[in-house]
Amino acid sequence: MPDTTEPCPSCGRPTPMGTRCVYCATVTDLDLKSLQLDYLKSADGKPADDAITQTVVVVVQKTGQRYELKSSKVKIGRDPTNQVVIPDDTFTSRHHAWITFEEGDFWIEDLGSTNGSLLNGHPVVKRQVLSAGDKIRVGHTELTFEVEKS
Repeated sequence: MPDTTEPCPSCGRPTPMGTRCVYCATVTDLDLKSLQLDYLKSADGKPADDAITQTVVVVVQKTGQRYELKSSKVKIGRDPTNQVVIPDDTFTSRHHAWITFEEGDFWIEDLGSTNGSLLNGHPVVKRQVLSAGDKIRVGHTELTFEVEKS
């Protein structure tokens, strides 16, 4: 019997030939809808409900590169459309995780990445609150979550 699947170009999971990966399509569509809603909120000229009032950054430990979190949803991954781009780590998924800001707290959530995400050395199996100094690991890349004093 011939093989009727092919690897997904994004995540490598077996996918029926001629179709999109259900897993990647789900994550991407959810992400896109959320980002579109954020854009619409900011386009009406009113401040977003969850405006970030302090300087918050994610620092890539290996390079020292700093990414300031300026919106209430920040994606992390290899894909250049992410706000935190990890281009050279093949163990990081295209859309690996995201950090959200809701009701005054920052949260980390894995987006079903192939290799998972770690928060302070523990797997992120559901979304978790972030605190200043937390270590986030996506693929082989370690990030530090920092809240800077004003």
